[in-house]
Amino acid sequence: MMINKLKNYNQNAKIALVIRHADRELIPDGEIGNDILINEKGVKNSIELGQLLKQYKINKIFTSPISRCVQTSEFITNGYGKDIEIIKSNSLGDPGLHVSDEKEAGDFYLKFGFDEMYKRYKSNKKIPGVPMPIELKKLMTNFIERNTQKKGITIFVTHDSVIAFYDFALNNKIYTKDNWINYLSGMILEIK
Repeated sequence: MMINKLKNYNQNAKIALVIRHADRELIPDGEIGNDILINEKGVKNSIELGQLLKQYKINKIFTSPISRCVQTSEFITNGYGKDIEIIKSNSLGDPGLHVSDEKEAGDFYLKFGFDEMYKRYKSNKKIPGVPMPIELKKLMTNFIERNTQKKGITIFVTHDSVIAFYDFALNNKIYTKDNWINYLSGMILEIK
């Protein structure tokens, strides 16, 4: 669990917590799924995460404007028990920094699916409407570093595809069905 890994970091460090939104229902085949909200389990788990984070200073939450990410952010804040500024950012979704042309990337996704998209991305093959890994690494790192300026934790709530693409671009980490990004999990980055 990510919360246990946070204990390895100094409380005076600047930490970016890049997480997937909370639990949701399955996205039907042939759909992008932007309108699917978090479910009851997602609400409960988001509140619990907020409660577990009470021992840390949370500066802000940046979130994809997709409703399930905003909901996740709001319920984390609810569990945390103190107001946390929530900032919606298209850099994290709709379309996200991992998409350079929403129409081209969306058409490709609907035609071939995410698995083919990710396979090509890991092979450094051009995908219509998607930046190459080296470009995404620069874009996401710049966004995260620019917004993680204070000691404590800054949370970035996004989607599994953003995390999978960015973690590959940054660390060459490959996700499979066996280690896929669970809800409310993702990456912990210490910003210097």
